[in-house]
Parts: sequence; C-alpha cells; structure tokens
Amino acid sequence: MTALTEFNRRDALLAAITACGAAAEVLLARFRDAGDTTLERCFKSDGGIVTNADIAADEAIAEALGTYDVTGRIESEESTAGSENSELRWVVDPLCGTAPYAAGLGHWGVNVALMDRSDPLLGAITVPTMRETLTSVSGRGVSRNGKPWSPEPPFGKLSEQLVDLEINGSELAAQKMRDGSLGWVRGVEHTTTFASMAYPLSQLCLGRLAAVVAYDVGTVHLAAGLAIAQELGLKVTDGSGDALDWSTKDAWPVMITAWPAAHEGLLELMR
Repeated sequence: MTALTEFNRRDALLAAITACGAAAEVLLARFRDAGDTTLERCFKSDGGIVTNADIAADEAIAEALGTYDVTGRIESEESTAGSENSELRWVVDPLCGTAPYAAGLGHWGVNVALMDRSDPLLGAITVPTMRETLTSVSGRGVSRNGKPWSPEPPFGKLSEQLVDLEINGSELAAQKMRDGSLGWVRGVEHTTTFASMAYPLSQLCLGRLAAVVAYDVGTVHLAAGLAIAQELGLKVTDGSGDALDWSTKDAWPVMITAWPAAHEGLLELMR
C-alpha cells in the first residue's frame, strides 16, 4: 500500500471533499431543470444515459482535484487523465445515478476515491438532495458532514431488514432471474433498487440498510462507498465471501457489502 504522509493525507481528503462539493453545485443547478440551465440527455454506445450534468460535474471534479498537491491519474466514468504508471489514482463517478437524476428523483450522488495499486486509501460520497457527505481515510475513521461518525447497525434479523440490489443491465437481470441466481431474495423481507451506487452505499453506511448486493458493477461506482464501508467495519466481499481484487479493471460479477451479521446471513442464502 502506498503510504500517504500526514500532509498529503490531509490534502487528499480536502481535495476529495472540495471535488464532491464542486460537483454537487453544478448538479443541483441542473436538477429538475433548476435555474436557467436545461438538462440535455443522450445515450452512450452501451445504452447508458448520459447528460450535460454528468459532463459538467466531471469537469468540476477534475478542476477541483487539480488545485491540490496530490498527483495521480484520474479515472472517471466520463474521462481519464494522467499517466497509467502513477502510484495513486483518483477513481470518480461524477454523477452516480444518472437515470434517477434525469427523471427528477433524488437518489443519486457523487463518488470520489483515492486508491493506490491495490486498495482504496480514502473515499468521499455526497448525496446533495439529502445534504449528506460521508468521508473516510484508511485507518483514520469516518466522518459525516465533517464530524466523526460511527453508526449503529440496523435492528432485527436479516429477514426483517432492507437490502439493496443493483444489477447492471436489464439483460443480466433477466438472466439472473432465469438461472436462479436471485433465489436468495426470498430469504429477505424487503429488497429495493435505486439505479445508483452512491445512494444505497451511503444509506448502508448511515445504518439505514442492512446490505448492498451489486452484480457486474465496477470500481468507479463502488470504490468510494466501499472505502467508507470497510473503514466502518462492514464486510466487503465477492459472492463467495472472498476479498475483492482491487487490481482488476473488470466489473465484479457480484459484490456484497453488509453489516457483519447480515453479511453472514446473505452468504448462507446464496450458498
């Protein structure tokens, strides 16, 4: 793991917080066609929706990160910059939840994480519609809106708790339903989906969800939230209960992050 000095650690955290704030400002300015700015929508080659708000937020994050003396490659859902040989890399999703954002729903957010070649070093998530910002630095704890944060796990058995399920793509969702991969859902009282990772991961870390299960979702969407979850002591694994391989550039077939008791229960259901 790449060690951050005290100065760089502080600077990196400030950079992440500033970047989240800058993105939140431009996103709120376009949310529900607020102000004088109209939201423009188009579709990527893979069918995913992208808006001018995504691009504006991406540019705001890049500019904010550039004002701090924390060098590193920027790997965003919308762009990349910097050398592939960099020891550090910023992993960014400037608008995590474009579909609900474009529909005028409030469950979206901004993800900014700093990683070395194998692990997240810090994470920041902001959910502007809820005025919530969570940050973590590896080994230094988690903050909620700038104050130390240590939530209580959800009350009750897994069968009584709320679990978030995110599947990347309708074809994959249909396949999972056909092949029985989602049979574990019958052991959970309530499941929900938000078409976002920033929102459910933030709610998990606030103690409002028991678990988040994601299929075929990659690092840019997950790094910030999982950095915070791990720092809180939540379990983060693949579908077999093994640690995630952060060096991969591919989406993980399945990712589970949950409060410890819920995580154990989910693995039992999945087996």
